[in-house]
Amino acid sequence: MDNLEFEKQYKNWGLEAQRQYPNEAFVRFMAEHYFSLPLSKRKKTRILEIGCGSGANLWVISRERFDAYGVDIAPTSIGLCKKMLTTYGAKAQLSVGNMKMLTFRNNVFEAIVDVMTIEHTDLQGHRETFSEIFRCLKKGGRFFSWHLGSKSVSFTKGKGKRIDALTVDNIPNTTVPYHSSGLTCFITPAVLQKLLRKAGFKDIKIERITRTYKNMKQEMEYFAIDARKP
Repeated sequence: MDNLEFEKQYKNWGLEAQRQYPNEAFVRFMAEHYFSLPLSKRKKTRILEIGCGSGANLWVISRERFDAYGVDIAPTSIGLCKKMLTTYGAKAQLSVGNMKMLTFRNNVFEAIVDVMTIEHTDLQGHRETFSEIFRCLKKGGRFFSWHLGSKSVSFTKGKGKRIDALTVDNIPNTTVPYHSSGLTCFITPAVLQKLLRKAGFKDIKIERITRTYKNMKQEMEYFAIDARKP
């Protein structure tokens, strides 16, 4: 299943539909594995962001002199991403596409990253996406994801209709974070480990981060995922 809700948001709100700064866990991932590379190697290091949106993470990849690529299922996001990149004097190869059916050839990227995009498909969509990411990564390449967890108040109190054990069709409760975001999956570490191992990944590391909202009355769970293609 595909979530096209964000196409509406991009059309209605433009660059205001998303943040304009990079995800902190993504920056830590980049710092741990790639920021130590010299400029000569960075230029030859291909990094793809799936669900690049309006480019909040992609401009950092480009400004750090990596060979940047971005793909998103929402056509309007690509135009917004171009504007964002221009603002920061950055560039990337952008395309409209489905993360479950990537058009790139096998073994082409040193890293593929995701910030809250894969969570907008069901568990079967996760299986298909992880398989595609694995296919497109080079040997030794890494995958990063920032993903919502099942202990989040938006899952336990969001009132969405279950698509599968961990996925809801929407979050209709407007009092919780990320409401009205369409199809959303709230994953668990055990399911993540199982799906990533089945796709072929090794050295899977998952860190749990929690954040409170509304003066600590609500709690959201996030996972920072780091996995390697052997």
